[in-house]
Amino acid sequence: MQLSIIGCPDKKRFRPYVKRATQFYVASLISKKMSDNIYLQLKFNKDLDVFGYASVEEYNNSGKPREFLIEIHPGIGAKNILKTIAHELVHVKQYLRGETNEALTRWKGARISDDLDYYLQPWEIEAYGLETGLFANFVIKEKLYDVFDEIDNPDTPIVSVPISWVQNCNKV
Repeated sequence: MQLSIIGCPDKKRFRPYVKRATQFYVASLISKKMSDNIYLQLKFNKDLDVFGYASVEEYNNSGKPREFLIEIHPGIGAKNILKTIAHELVHVKQYLRGETNEALTRWKGARISDDLDYYLQPWEIEAYGLETGLFANFVIKEKLYDVFDEIDNPDTPIVSVPISWVQNCNKV
């Protein structure tokens, strides 16, 4: 994969993590043979009104998408930037495999209603589901437990915690 990163916040310290996360997510989602033939531009854009967006920019001579743009809002914080990159790369994978189209009207060959709620769209269900696992695996791989405390170190022994909710159940 050819990767271009434009406008990354905290270029000196954070950009290497953005690059490694992108490479990690691509390796997890897309075969090496396919990823060797794509160009990805990751652009930080403060004018977005969403966390991120993925689009197909160019097709090869066979009509297959091969150049992609992912735009990320730079003001959403490190965790959300890394999770959003994972989410948008799931969409890139979906375009590459022909699972959906740019108009977002088809999913794996089936027509999808235009009025389907955003969170019920099959491409979003997959993207939200995979972003969590991809992000957690990246945090574990990079040993960033102290930075993202919601991801536990899998090598840490389990500490028993009482199930306190049971005491409060009778109040309802």
